[in-house]
Amino acid sequence: MKSVGIRSMGAAVPKKILSNQDLEKMVDTSDEWIVTRTGIRERRVLESHETINDLLVQAALTACEKSNISPGQLDFIINSTLSPDRISPAQAFEIGREIKAEKIFGFDINVACSGFVYGLAIAESLLKVRDVSYGLVTAGEQVTRMVDYTDRANCILFGDGATATVVTNDQPDHLIVATEMGSDPTLSNEVVIGGINDLLNDKSGYYFRQNGRSVFKFAVNKIKEMFEVVPRKAGIDSAKIRYVVPHQANIRIIEAAAKEITSNGTEFIVNVNKYGNTSSASIGLALNEAWNRFEKGDLVLLVGFGAGLSWGATLIEW
Repeated sequence: MKSVGIRSMGAAVPKKILSNQDLEKMVDTSDEWIVTRTGIRERRVLESHETINDLLVQAALTACEKSNISPGQLDFIINSTLSPDRISPAQAFEIGREIKAEKIFGFDINVACSGFVYGLAIAESLLKVRDVSYGLVTAGEQVTRMVDYTDRANCILFGDGATATVVTNDQPDHLIVATEMGSDPTLSNEVVIGGINDLLNDKSGYYFRQNGRSVFKFAVNKIKEMFEVVPRKAGIDSAKIRYVVPHQANIRIIEAAAKEITSNGTEFIVNVNKYGNTSSASIGLALNEAWNRFEKGDLVLLVGFGAGLSWGATLIEW
């Protein structure tokens, strides 16, 4: 069966920075309170005239350029988002139109913060079983437009951003070794953003809300579980994992999960302090920033968790 891996990445974030000091002027909070509880110091926010597609196109073109392929060579685009610019058409087609990827098939997936690793797993399957060679996995989120800035517990958490990754079976540089996807739908009400009915009736039901304690426990357990389960699928000792790139939700979750992992040689990649929680874009933003830290042969585990409650992981051999 064909080997599949990632070849390159691109990323883009808005220029506007929303700092903790800015939030102090908007809601009853403080820099110390936010940093202590989340690790976040600032986040990037789209201006009113900007769209998430602007960032996705920028990231996609960068990823294609780094891969030395033209957008016209892409066979498909899988886009992860819970916050598209429009309900229809799928954001994947909007990206394809702007980058001139004229012959793609494509679709959006909404798995919230697990979306990037779900996208990689789906792309891997397509590249193994279909007559295709190049796919683009994108993740773009504008969750700052879906939070209530009078809600001091949740409005501090989110930022906007986008990433794009070229996935291929044509001499891939960084092999996808194993993947995992899952969910527990009985917990689907633990993280919620409303929809059309909320917008038409009581808009207060539209804004992001979550059961923080439940999500914290779930996330820590899933990171630990994926650290053991995913390498085992490939016959690899989890102690050999060099880096973990988790969803950047909260520094407390990441630190608690790191304490649960027994491998002394494993390092967690963290950039939540600069970007906040960018939902499905967060793993890609962290992976892109850390790209040059990885060395040939390193095992890198990407772990996502989020609404659904969903989880997913991808193990990459650099």
